[in-house]
Amino acid sequence: MKRWLLWIFVAALVAAGTLLFLDTHPVKEWENQGALLMERFSQTKEAARGALDKFLAASPRKTPQKTPGRPTSPPSRGTETASAQVWKEPITGMRFVWIPGGCFPMGSDPGEDGRDRDEGPKHQVCVDGFWMGRSEVTRGQFRTFVEKTGYVTDAERQGYSWVYDGKWEKKPGYSWRRPGFAQTDDHPVVHVSLNDAQAMAHWLTQHSKGTFRLPTEAEWEYACRAGTLGARFWGEDPAAACDFANVADKTARKKFPAWRIHPCSDGFVFTAPVATFRPNGFGLYDMLGNVWEWCADVYDPQAYRNHSEKNPVVEKGGTARVVRGGSWYSQPQYVRSAGRDQLSRPDRRSQDQGFRLIRR
Repeated sequence: MKRWLLWIFVAALVAAGTLLFLDTHPVKEWENQGALLMERFSQTKEAARGALDKFLAASPRKTPQKTPGRPTSPPSRGTETASAQVWKEPITGMRFVWIPGGCFPMGSDPGEDGRDRDEGPKHQVCVDGFWMGRSEVTRGQFRTFVEKTGYVTDAERQGYSWVYDGKWEKKPGYSWRRPGFAQTDDHPVVHVSLNDAQAMAHWLTQHSKGTFRLPTEAEWEYACRAGTLGARFWGEDPAAACDFANVADKTARKKFPAWRIHPCSDGFVFTAPVATFRPNGFGLYDMLGNVWEWCADVYDPQAYRNHSEKNPVVEKGGTARVVRGGSWYSQPQYVRSAGRDQLSRPDRRSQDQGFRLIRR
């Protein structure tokens, strides 16, 4: 598409208030699945994203606790391992899996289907070992935090969140307490901002054993891959997704006929109870699908050109923050180990946004 036509298109989005939406939901995913217009003009994605970037322009404190008998290397395949070492957090009951430190090629190859330019260059990264939440933080675990502290989430305090019913809309009254679909306490908590996630991590650090925080992008991708090198830890067959992840699928298409989907059925339109599907090689559940997960990093499309090799993290450069893993709403290109997206500010939240914590 010619450049002057692109700018007309972007201006039309602004006039319609669409950029306000982009400010509150993973950007790249919305461009491709949430809006049919962007599907029809998919050839402009790279150029349009450059224009939109103008609008979109946690750290550990305690000494790590030592635990004997930890595994020393990642599994070689993306299948569940029976030897995973699990630690149960005593206040919330959250379970954490020991992830042994190691090195891996972070990012994706230019030929990977669905790849975006911010996933390169592929580069070698090493991370220290850490404990990672076996699943996403559940509604019940988050309730424990709220009831013990009186914490009020950004969605509750500001009086609205973003909800999907054929299109994404800013609606009053929605929060983790009222997600917009049926949930039980074993579903992942949603409508939570990065601020909310960090508040829970800080509380656990003060009252439990160890230091809790959000994972860095490098830690998250290393844990997701679990020793695999492909686009997804279960292999390249899109139909296999529903054995491992809650994603946009045939079940969801019954409610949302216009969706691009995986060629399988996972049985859920919205969130699924955590650990419903098969884990990856580290014994982690729902690393792809179910809900997007906050990471500690500031979003930088050029981050991979500047990463240090050892424990990289981007802490400066803007207000946008990284989200990873895709959700129940995600088409195949967003359900990938290397896939990156962003939310523009730490107070942003939506119906498919959650988090998981790590412990050191």
